[in-house]
Amino acid sequence: LKRDRAQEVDENLESIASLTERIGVITSDLKILARKGRTAAEPVSMRLVMEGAVVLLRSRFAGRLEALEITLPQDGLMVLGSRIRLEQIVINLLQNALEAIEDKPDGRVSVRVDEAGDEIALVIADNGPGISSDIREQLFSPFNTSKEGGLGLGLVISRDIASDYGGRIDVETGETGTCFSVYLKRA
Repeated sequence: LKRDRAQEVDENLESIASLTERIGVITSDLKILARKGRTAAEPVSMRLVMEGAVVLLRSRFAGRLEALEITLPQDGLMVLGSRIRLEQIVINLLQNALEAIEDKPDGRVSVRVDEAGDEIALVIADNGPGISSDIREQLFSPFNTSKEGGLGLGLVISRDIASDYGGRIDVETGETGTCFSVYLKRA
């Protein structure tokens, strides 16, 4: 500023803000992995979990959320878990899906909630390029990632959260896209 180079100051501040945000995300992921905070399971509305996750993604994926096709369940569809922790699963899976379709002009991510007996299935599918076989073999292993700058913790954390509440995550992938199904206990 003293040298009257406002443009460079703006660029540097933007870089600093971006790096600070990145450090925050990394720190948060590492804290979640290390802590594995096991909050008691309680009835949680799948509609509220989905709505909360989308609100949190809005700033990062501004202008790209129109690729989401979300079919929300009726208000009464409840699972056992913690709203904040279940939102973390949805955020991780939606981020991955939205990044997978980033370069596709016709990229779509569909989200729905199905009833499956005593379980509720959250299904998130994209029409991206699919997951390569070398990544797929270690998909739920820490620090396994195909993303430049990725930590490879999102799916590990998501699987652990689902498991904490008696659930599981299944994945199907191929050249026409990837589909994650998160099974949670019905409340």
